[in-house]
Amino acid sequence: MALGILYSPQFADNLEAILRYFDERNGSDAYSRKLMGMIHSQIQTLATFPEIGRMTDFPGVRILFVERYGIEYQIREDVILVVDIYSCQTTPDNRLFKKK
Repeated sequence: MALGILYSPQFADNLEAILRYFDERNGSDAYSRKLMGMIHSQIQTLATFPEIGRMTDFPGVRILFVERYGIEYQIREDVILVVDIYSCQTTPDNRLFKKK
């Protein structure tokens, strides 16, 4: 049975910022649409195979990599909560989960 998918406001805001950056940089939304398709496809795969992401140092938090982006998520009882997305090429200061 496939799990449902929920998105946090943090994920939605960061994804929007990533897509907007590429739209502005490229003067076109072609790459943004391609990237969004890849991200959407991988998140939909999580519904059926929720444990494909790597475990992180944080209890219950997994990470799935798409292109150069990390997508952090948690498996809940009957739903996957997609918590955050970030570029693996940037500083981790703005990430929701941080090492202490």
